[in-house]
Amino acid sequence: MDLVKLIETNYTVDMALFGVTVEVPLFLSFFSFMLSGSVYTNLIIYRTCYLSLGYNKTECALLGTVYNNDTEKLEKLVEPDAAVVNMVRSTIESLFSVLLCFFVGPWSDKFGRKPVIILNLIGTTVSFVLLSIFSFFENMSPWYSIVCSVPGLVTGGGAAYITVILSYITDITNNETRGIRMAVFEAVLAGGILVGNISGSYLFYATNYVWVFTISTGICGLGLLYTIFFIPESVQNPETQGKIRGFFDISNLGDMVKTTFKRREYFIRSIILLNLLILTIHIFIMNGDGSIMFLYLREKFDWTLTKFTLFNSATSVVWIIGTMGGTYILHKLCNIKEAALILVGLISTTAGSLLQGFGKADWYLYTAGGVRCLGGVISPMSRSLISKLIPDDEIGKIFSMIMASEFLIGLGASPLYTAIYNGTINSDPAFFNYLSAGLFAVNMILTVTIIILQQINPIRYSELNSEDQESCEVDHIIN
Repeated sequence: MDLVKLIETNYTVDMALFGVTVEVPLFLSFFSFMLSGSVYTNLIIYRTCYLSLGYNKTECALLGTVYNNDTEKLEKLVEPDAAVVNMVRSTIESLFSVLLCFFVGPWSDKFGRKPVIILNLIGTTVSFVLLSIFSFFENMSPWYSIVCSVPGLVTGGGAAYITVILSYITDITNNETRGIRMAVFEAVLAGGILVGNISGSYLFYATNYVWVFTISTGICGLGLLYTIFFIPESVQNPETQGKIRGFFDISNLGDMVKTTFKRREYFIRSIILLNLLILTIHIFIMNGDGSIMFLYLREKFDWTLTKFTLFNSATSVVWIIGTMGGTYILHKLCNIKEAALILVGLISTTAGSLLQGFGKADWYLYTAGGVRCLGGVISPMSRSLISKLIPDDEIGKIFSMIMASEFLIGLGASPLYTAIYNGTINSDPAFFNYLSAGLFAVNMILTVTIIILQQINPIRYSELNSEDQESCEVDHIIN
């Protein structure tokens, strides 16, 4: 431990000054998730094919790698059973992650963010180790793959991990830098997903299942080591007594609900709840739209998986550029306030969804991807606005409620969008785009309401900053 303390003392402050802290493990962890994500799905289909359904192992090995009439027929027979395994696993992961999220945020407000991040990365790394072992023994049922998720689940899961990362960023930033750092978070997250998605299939074709999961283990392990040695604790004077007992304190759940809904002056409670609703609807649209986009493009434009991957990569790059450029230019340089910039992002996404729905050729889709480039500012600006309205010791509680709401509501997005798509596929398969545009329009109304509330009671107030380099009173201007 002395070695860890020594390294932290000498290096962590410099890292924070350069803006490189939790973004590194965030990128590495999501890179490892996406690197193995599609390969994991393919492994479940492969194991279901020859172990659960008893088809020829050699023919099953062709699924996902060779596309012809025979593999297409076999895949249609196997996919329903494989989908059940994936559905059970994803449902357990999502629900358990949300449950822990209720406790992790309030706990980290008292005892610190770093222990949660370290524990989560340890669990995720162990899960990848178990997946490597699972993929090595070829006669293990696909249902055993669910066991591999257990270490990652009991140490926090995705919702809790993101909650604490966002809380950490809030801790180490002030009002001037928070918006851009929230945008960096969004861009790093998208970058990890993009690079992982692109790399996964190429790595699998060059190696095998075992190597993909082993490399993912190493990448996640690097994120863990970086966190241990190079990331300082962000909570000032965290409590040290009763950490374990404090985590299982049921009052944490009550505190989170009370903190979210308690009365506040100057319409602050209304603004917080409206932002929570905006973020929840936004994630619902993203999850629903993403779940059927490939089906829509294959049905209407006869796109192949390769063409879709190219399109997805191009639009992701544009999204990252729009998020960073829009936040830096409009928010930092032009000093456009969060609510106004959220409205700009919603106009961008609404126009993109409509153009995507009206599209008659490929160029419409790429244009729509460019039009919605500013949509990436919605989440960071909403979170930045919320963080400026509440004290430091309430950050984890509020972000826990937001992440839990996003994950829970997001679970229903895919079934609803799929049902709507299946019901309109013969009349207008693009109809789901108009649904997305309508929901974005609802968010625009909610955002305008926030702007009106800010203008009704324009206030100037002060709070005590507890950031790394500041302990002085800083004025916050809402309007």
